[in-house]
Amino acid sequence: MSKEADIDDSFYSRQRYMLGDLAMRRLSKSKVFLSGLGGLGVEIAKNVTLAGIKALTLHDVKTTTVHDLGTQFYLDSDSISKKENRAAASFEGISRLNPHVTVDFSTTPFDCESDLSFLLQYQCVVLTECSLELQVVVDQFCRIQDPPIAFIAADVLGLFSFLFCDFGENFNIIDGDGEESDEILLSNITNGTPGVVKTVYGMRHGLSTGDYVKFREIKGMTALNNSVEQVTVINPNEFSICDTTTDRYGSYVNGGVATKVKMPFSMEFEDLASQFNKPDIVITDLSKPEVNLQSIIALRALHAFIDDQKRLPKIRDIEDAKK
Repeated sequence: MSKEADIDDSFYSRQRYMLGDLAMRRLSKSKVFLSGLGGLGVEIAKNVTLAGIKALTLHDVKTTTVHDLGTQFYLDSDSISKKENRAAASFEGISRLNPHVTVDFSTTPFDCESDLSFLLQYQCVVLTECSLELQVVVDQFCRIQDPPIAFIAADVLGLFSFLFCDFGENFNIIDGDGEESDEILLSNITNGTPGVVKTVYGMRHGLSTGDYVKFREIKGMTALNNSVEQVTVINPNEFSICDTTTDRYGSYVNGGVATKVKMPFSMEFEDLASQFNKPDIVITDLSKPEVNLQSIIALRALHAFIDDQKRLPKIRDIEDAKK
């Protein structure tokens, strides 16, 4: 996949069908820096390598321990006896996954005071098993670049996990849901200001106000064929479009299909520090509205404990709980 036109169908056929050529080519130009080769990190490394990015750098400063063997499938007892760095021990196995991806590894430590300019060569930075303070610093560095470097922080902590994404202040999205648009069969279009479109009996259009649709196969009101119109939803079976009273539209006879057109849009991401200090809470369980905020407070407390004690708290330890 070194050339824009080269997509290896013998390797990517199913993924190419699901994602499309545009997404595949963008993947093939992306370089990713991944820090932390624990259970979560190695799973990320496996997935992005198989997906077909351009290059992946594995970073870790930790030596393999017995605790890693339960979740990290590229580490074994030999890695422990040889005191191997987790990134170095995982490098060979991950690099064999995809011949189209360049994989290397680094064991050089970095912290909040380090020069982060080495990250400028990457399009995405992923941090796992990393202190909150360092996550904030790296996020700010990635955010101020032009274009911004995509930043992802994630971790799995027992039964709990978290994921944070910052793709910059103006992240462009071509397809918001990745789903193929359904065809909407039409039964009538009125001449009006605006014109009202009605679906065939029993068919819901599934649109939202502000969506765009493209028409085809309309008989009578042929001026709408191949046009793209913004809709305003009236009810599940009707929506309005533009002014259809002019002579160019004529009168609707029969037939017609409308298909939702996915319009590009942009999304603004906030930085990690802002979200931790004033999080946007989405309540998913109305019977427990306090749980999400409590989870964020618990995560901050856990990071404070790790920064102070340089370790995770012991299971069911009262003294560690008090700290």
